[in-house]
Amino acid sequence: MESGRDATETDDPGRTINLRPFRRRPKAEPEAPPERPPGSKPKHRRKKRTIAALSLAALVLATTVSVVGSVFYANVDLPEELDDALSQGSTVYYSDGTTVMGELAAERRTSVALDEIADDVEHAVVAAEDANFYEHPGVDAKGVLRALVNNVKGGDKQGASTLTQQYVGLVADIRGDGSYLRKAREAAMAMKMEDEFTKDEILNHYLNIVYFGRGAYGVEAAAQAFFGTSAAELSTSQSALLVAQIKSPDGPFDPRDPYGRGGDLEAATERWAYVLDQMVVTGELEQVKRDAIVDLPETLDPTNDPEGLGPEGFITNGFVLRELADAGIGTDEVLRGGFDIVTTIDAELQELAVEQTGIREVTAADENMAAALTAVEPGTGRVLAYYGGENGAGLDLAADVGHRPGTAFNTVVHAAAVDAGIDAWSPVLDGSSPRQFETYLDDEGEPMDLVNIGGAQDHEVSLTDAVTQKLDTPVYEVAEELGGDAIARTAASLGIDRMWDPHDLDEHGVAAEIDPAQATGVHPDIGIGAYPITTLDAAVMHAAVYSGGEVAEPYFVETVSGPEGGLYEVEPAAVDAEIDPAAASEAQLPLYLNGAERGGYGVGVNASATWHTGFAPGLALAVWAGDETKEGDGSSHEGTIAEGIWWQVMDGRSDEYRGPPEGEIADAESRREAEWQADEMAEEAVTYEEPGLDEQTEPEAPTTESTTDEHSANEETTASSQFGEGD
Repeated sequence: MESGRDATETDDPGRTINLRPFRRRPKAEPEAPPERPPGSKPKHRRKKRTIAALSLAALVLATTVSVVGSVFYANVDLPEELDDALSQGSTVYYSDGTTVMGELAAERRTSVALDEIADDVEHAVVAAEDANFYEHPGVDAKGVLRALVNNVKGGDKQGASTLTQQYVGLVADIRGDGSYLRKAREAAMAMKMEDEFTKDEILNHYLNIVYFGRGAYGVEAAAQAFFGTSAAELSTSQSALLVAQIKSPDGPFDPRDPYGRGGDLEAATERWAYVLDQMVVTGELEQVKRDAIVDLPETLDPTNDPEGLGPEGFITNGFVLRELADAGIGTDEVLRGGFDIVTTIDAELQELAVEQTGIREVTAADENMAAALTAVEPGTGRVLAYYGGENGAGLDLAADVGHRPGTAFNTVVHAAAVDAGIDAWSPVLDGSSPRQFETYLDDEGEPMDLVNIGGAQDHEVSLTDAVTQKLDTPVYEVAEELGGDAIARTAASLGIDRMWDPHDLDEHGVAAEIDPAQATGVHPDIGIGAYPITTLDAAVMHAAVYSGGEVAEPYFVETVSGPEGGLYEVEPAAVDAEIDPAAASEAQLPLYLNGAERGGYGVGVNASATWHTGFAPGLALAVWAGDETKEGDGSSHEGTIAEGIWWQVMDGRSDEYRGPPEGEIADAESRREAEWQADEMAEEAVTYEEPGLDEQTEPEAPTTESTTDEHSANEETTASSQFGEGD
């Protein structure tokens, strides 16, 4: 571009861009006016200009604040789904739907209506936290100004938040932000809240969500945690002490100081007295009544909860949560959804089994002893009673730990033998004791003696009689012939899901868990109960035997309902019998004979030194009680702890689990035995043949002998279980 041109053409024809001349030198600056003499005043005209400028600035600022404030107010929403912010725990009930078993909650909270809260609680919280609550529109302008002046002067920082602001701050999860922006958001939400709800509704919301300490959210939970009563029953003194906690929950105003945060009687008394005095100031408490309140109310000791979750914790915090998770209802949803969960547990039967049998005192009496119990309804799988130990958050001895069943397992061998075509009635087995077998070896690989429990003998015995008498030597003879794998598969077909291999121990002596349906190389001593099982599986197995081999999957949750209605209802899962139903039915007979001997008509029972198992109409029950390292002393199946617990449950069970009268049971058993005998006469019995059986000498007459030096249950003479070596 040529120097001095005032215009230039662009590439665009006909378009001209005017350019200002480029000045290489700046214009000369005008001379500065002479300085005013010191102390001289500015001209009146400049003063007017200054005042006008400030007025204009103030107007602009006020307009800007107003516009920005309006936009901010319009754009700040109330917390979404306020009702969800008042999340509360779910309640777990027994099968009657009314008896409470326990609570499941992320926080201990129960929402109650305002008319279910003592008036003094309402008066105290307003007096102590927001005396102008019923006058302001959600924000207390005087309080804000007072706090601002105090903070500017360097005094203790004051928040001046109203109850409404506190509430929206809690539900919006912004209370942890101490900035003035948070205050602005809180104030905007509070004013909107006042437009949406009445003062009573806001106060009700606040009292249901504010934290009082001791893990209690809301006044109802706090009343229970501090005084063991409901919010409706709180006295004036108690109400004041609860409200005193709001300023610093779990802090200095809890006289018990459960969390070691410096709480003491003096600080608690001072804050409590302040709340009472404020109630006088607001006119909600007469001075004469205030003067009569002189002693701090007694509170519960928060550490005095020795049972923790208690035995029912395995149900409420274990099975219930797992079953609902499998059904698509997550744990967080359960903990916060306020559901009503009805379980299968029979309240009366649970009370009988856990509180009246002495099962809870087994460990207390001997630290080396423990016990477990499971009751299941045949045909449905409903778990009716359950005990896995005292600590419901610990190791579940009924479902997660196996115990060697010993002779209580021979029912499975009986079913496996009949299913394989073996005649369980022919007296062709040798029940003498002791006996040695090719597969029953010690740690050196040498044959060792297998001794019947108590040293009992019956030289010529049928399998049915051997099971009835709990003779291990003839049962092992059959188990050796069938093979361990076949017995394991029969156990699986009857509902036993888990077993532990006593011949496969890790460096800590813990046995490897196996799936009996898939396991191979199982030792024949499975037939004499060397492989541990759980009481849960044992109950399911006996329920299957009672039901002719039909296995019902055990479950604990019956129904779940929420604020919107029903959410879940179980569909019991029963599996058709995988073994010949006749085999399962025949396996019932030895148990019925044992029950009749004890006088329990219609009751089937089997036992070992540490187990008692069996069934009654509508009830299959398995009890284990023994030494975790030895599984009992092996001397006898009679007079054991497990026996006492089992029969107390059976003797005390309700009519629901008793079936027809005794005479009808006896007639039915007679008819059943006559039918079996007729079948034997009509068909040729399947003969059980044992190698070398023909070479045996003339058998002696059946006798029963006891010895003093040969007393060991099979479960003690076999190889080590997961808990240690046998005797």
